[in-house]
Amino acid sequence: MTPTKLFPRMVTFGCGLDESVPAEEFGNKAASLATIASLGIRVPPGFCLGVTLCEEYFSSGRQMPPDMPDLLAAGISRLERATGLSFGGNRRPLLVSVRSGAPVSMPGVMETILNIGLSRETVRGLISLSGNPKFAWDSYRRLIQNFGQVVCHHSPTHYHAALREAMEQEGVEDEVELDARSLQDLATEYERIFAQNSGEKFPAGAMRQLEQAAEAVILSWESPRAEAYRRLNLIREARGTAVTVQAMVFGNMGSRSGAGVAFTRNPWKGNNELLVDFKFGAQGEDVVSGDQSVSTQREFQEALPETFAELVETARRLESHYRDMQDLEFTVQNGDLYILQTRSGKRSPYAALKIAVDLCQEGVISPSDVIWMLRDVDLDGVSVQRVRTRDHPLAVGIPASGGVASGEIAFTCASAEAMEAEGRRVILVRETPSPDDIPGIRAAIALLTARGARTAHAAVVARQMGKVCVVGCESLVIDEARRRCHISGQELREGATITVDGNSGKVFLGEVEHSSERPTALIAMVREWEQSLHP
Repeated sequence: MTPTKLFPRMVTFGCGLDESVPAEEFGNKAASLATIASLGIRVPPGFCLGVTLCEEYFSSGRQMPPDMPDLLAAGISRLERATGLSFGGNRRPLLVSVRSGAPVSMPGVMETILNIGLSRETVRGLISLSGNPKFAWDSYRRLIQNFGQVVCHHSPTHYHAALREAMEQEGVEDEVELDARSLQDLATEYERIFAQNSGEKFPAGAMRQLEQAAEAVILSWESPRAEAYRRLNLIREARGTAVTVQAMVFGNMGSRSGAGVAFTRNPWKGNNELLVDFKFGAQGEDVVSGDQSVSTQREFQEALPETFAELVETARRLESHYRDMQDLEFTVQNGDLYILQTRSGKRSPYAALKIAVDLCQEGVISPSDVIWMLRDVDLDGVSVQRVRTRDHPLAVGIPASGGVASGEIAFTCASAEAMEAEGRRVILVRETPSPDDIPGIRAAIALLTARGARTAHAAVVARQMGKVCVVGCESLVIDEARRRCHISGQELREGATITVDGNSGKVFLGEVEHSSERPTALIAMVREWEQSLHP
């Protein structure tokens, strides 16, 4: 079924309708969500405005298409019917997320805004509806900061400082531990910060928030990091981004809630094993932003065994349907699993080779599919590096992309690019893995971060580029202003040489001995298939 005649520029999914959602018109995200919903997998209901609105926005000098408000209102009306909630209502409020959704995969590059629809009035309705004041005030303070940064381009500095102060006053190490009163006070402080930076109060009107959020998502198509990503990945023909709006599900609702990312296979080793990063009491961006550490896969499995088992089965079904390794984003709300996105997962060159061969041997894909999947992989350049030294490492982080890399430390993208231009091998050392660092990641041979998860968007990009990556190295303390860092107490200046082992997460001082082996058996198998298909 094609998009409805009444609203040919909008489609819905998960609302009890069986609309076809073509990716070229409504983006990969909405297309995959419609497919997931049709498979009977739980997704938050939503609607999507097509790529044509983005094209029109930029072709008309950044003017919103005149039918945009009506399209948004029509989509919200459908969500209200599907959920039984009221957008902007002060008794049973509907909250929504607003996300980008291009026809090409650009992980973490464009914007997302969560909890749209909250205000001083509706937060009280959310308290009444949920019976959970802590959750309601946490969602509201998150919206103020998220909206301030994405829509109004506020620096996160003041918001982060206020959060740190609240945590210090309460004597807690994680924001999840803040109580309802502290979160209410923090929301009030965020309102003050917002007004000070914007010159006006935080907008209380739900539809106004939605319209501004939709425009911010469209604008992110031409953000510096989006343009850098398309340039580095030779994406030239993409038309723009769709705008995907979904009813919110909440990973910050309590002890049986959280947000996570899962790969159906290891994206740097290629092993057929589920790899999960999960954070309790979190919302989706907390995990993929790279700004926060996460719980281990075992902790998630032990705390919510039934939910974990459902995730394993869902991951298996989605990989079988799409016939490729999948990258899933999900939220758990009071033990209920919701899939927010699935896409073919970014992977290292070696993992690409192993996964393609394994899928063929498992009977999922054909030899011709293998050749197509590996069309952009330089088989002659694929190798597996392993550290051979017995030296003690300076520190150990979380491995996020395999291999071994020795190079000179750079603390900024500009330094990494300048050093690479001089022919030096560079390791980019950052506080968190951020998509803003894509140019520096391209210039470097490895990425090392003090915080973040292995499924953070920047770590995903590093893997795709074939870069070694270690995240969450807690003993790494960076002093960017003085161009130096401390690793386990040892001071290292910019330009100092370290070795990063992406297989184990170990970080060594100086260069260390390592071996490099080609996966000859896997390559030979692919070459044999190539010969049989093209004798």
